[in-house]
Amino acid sequence: MFFGHKSGSVNRCMIEPTNRLLEISNRYNSKFTFFVDTGMLVRGVETEAFSSDLSMLIEQIKCWDNDGHETGLHIHPHWEDAKWNDGWKFDLSRYKLSDFNSEGVSLVFDQYYKVLQSYVNQKIISYRAGGWCVQPFSDIKKSMIDNQLMIESSVFPGGKNVNHPYYYDYTKVPNKDHWRFDDEVCVEDNKGIFLQLPIASQMYHPLFFWRLFILGRLMPSRHKPIGNGIPAKGGGSKKDFLLKKNLLCVSADGYFVTQIERAIKKAVKRGDKNLVIIGHPKACTGFSLNHLDQLLSRISKKHEIVCLKDLDK
Repeated sequence: MFFGHKSGSVNRCMIEPTNRLLEISNRYNSKFTFFVDTGMLVRGVETEAFSSDLSMLIEQIKCWDNDGHETGLHIHPHWEDAKWNDGWKFDLSRYKLSDFNSEGVSLVFDQYYKVLQSYVNQKIISYRAGGWCVQPFSDIKKSMIDNQLMIESSVFPGGKNVNHPYYYDYTKVPNKDHWRFDDEVCVEDNKGIFLQLPIASQMYHPLFFWRLFILGRLMPSRHKPIGNGIPAKGGGSKKDFLLKKNLLCVSADGYFVTQIERAIKKAVKRGDKNLVIIGHPKACTGFSLNHLDQLLSRISKKHEIVCLKDLDK
């Protein structure tokens, strides 16, 4: 869902675009990892008005699990403070797990894991923090171990955001496509019990965003997100994007999908074996889905599109 003043509908934000993604993956025998924002499922059980939406979500989760796609745990703990009023209303004062004390982190993490695992047959072993906010890792570590989640994928090299409600700093990480760690996600430890699979990142020039915004105005039917909500503030202003370079994740969202092939070529040149691409169903557009379809038809002949769990081998 969106976390601004309009959360959007389950059908438009998740069901419809995710079904389109599943159709594309099936055409090219590709497998995806779906990180489920589990707080929505937890609160949904308590909310009668959300029952039909919850049923659709659970059915979709079970469908991709049966088809061999991976389900990963994704935690936005501000769902603990969400209220239903003809749609979800959010208080972002406890947006990340570090906004809770140690006991609160364990309670939220363990409950969310158990709820999500109850809906799938495959063992959940991958975690991605909501808003990329996995620091500090110390309070999360115990729950990761207790629930046997050994893959972490929140880091994107060079990323940094200390604007409320976010906090992460990934400006100093190993120059690798994966590394083992123990106590700090950005510090390699060859004896570490966790595997970090960082999200690919690259620099985006202002011209990219000028194209994005112009195309959105000229051809909204192709470039408007399928999701029908309003994002929360704090992810960067339009002025910043239009006037200076920005280091961001490599993404399948909207017009960002056009940059994936560039990232693949760079990864191949570096000799990397793995490349993790992020995406949000709610941010899919007609353009991005068509482009992704065409992209997979090309790259699936040279590269495997697999789940995160398949990289831990």
